[in-house]
Amino acid sequence: MLIMADAIITDVVQEVSRILTASDVVVDELVIDIEDDGPTKEDGTTDYISLGMTYHQCKADSSEGRLEQPQVDGDVKRKWSLSRGDDLKELVSIVLESTNVKQICVYSIRGADTYDVIQQFLQGLCTNHTIVSAMFLLKCPQNTTNDVLDKSADMLCHNIGLQDFNLDLTQTEGTTKHSGFGNALKMNHTLTSLAFNFINSIKLDLEELVRPLIMDENGHQANSTLTTLVVRGLSAMSSVGATFARMLRKNSSIKHLDLSYSLTSESDVQELIRSLVENHSLETLRLGGCHCVKGSVFPTIMDVLLVNFTLKDIDLFLTPLDAKGKHLAIEEQLRRNAMSKELHLKELEMAKPTSARVIFCGSPYAGTS
Repeated sequence: MLIMADAIITDVVQEVSRILTASDVVVDELVIDIEDDGPTKEDGTTDYISLGMTYHQCKADSSEGRLEQPQVDGDVKRKWSLSRGDDLKELVSIVLESTNVKQICVYSIRGADTYDVIQQFLQGLCTNHTIVSAMFLLKCPQNTTNDVLDKSADMLCHNIGLQDFNLDLTQTEGTTKHSGFGNALKMNHTLTSLAFNFINSIKLDLEELVRPLIMDENGHQANSTLTTLVVRGLSAMSSVGATFARMLRKNSSIKHLDLSYSLTSESDVQELIRSLVENHSLETLRLGGCHCVKGSVFPTIMDVLLVNFTLKDIDLFLTPLDAKGKHLAIEEQLRRNAMSKELHLKELEMAKPTSARVIFCGSPYAGTS
């Protein structure tokens, strides 16, 4: 059900506020879209902002203070148009203070023109513990890119609610180098998925990033909650594969790794693949768009799949191996591995029981053995 609403800004803020503070509402997704679709003023800015919301009504369970399953057929979808200014800042404050919002998506290609809104969101997420997913798709000039990265890393150091953080960042000019997300992963123990998609010379300190994901000599890993890591668009950096290979050899938690458009050396890819001989956690590896995935990489993959039975999928879309149809042989070997693993599990002998526990419900002996 889609309901369109056009009203004066004050009414929009009031209506959204009522939804966000209702005791019987869960907001599945809230989208703020600051794009170029509206009329442009002389200074190059636009007042056009689109606000979308998908939510469902629930029956409140007052005894435990939580919301039950949806009590209506389907989600309710709303959409408003509003202008930037104090009204937008008030709206962002309401979103961050609400305990009903589960996911936010902020799209902005206006650069520094909307930086104050992005800054407000990132600072607010430091103390918001109910939003579980946040996605930012931004276009920034060089003078604000580093600040966005700094505030994102700082936010992850303090936030204890986010499970999924996605930062899609385009820099309009120059080159930016950044470190700090490794420290964030060291301090954060709720995030399960972290995704970066960078365009135009944004470089991460990868050694610092993966350090908390590497098991030390005592078998301790600073971060073991992150299971999905996406680092796309680092094609200008060298030794990306080698850095992640060192991590994979001594990591026991990452299940999904996406390095699409981030590898430039054939030998780098080979080192990454070979590291999977020692890895027993990774299930999916994405190398799409990496033009160095060619030639000797194919036999390296096939050799590794003879000893690694954990890997379930290797994405080679838009690579030379994909163009030559080599992905079909890899997929076939992955299917054989899955069948072999399943058969092996069925053949394992069941251990004979050595003890039993009997529960006497409703009797004086309840809970005793």
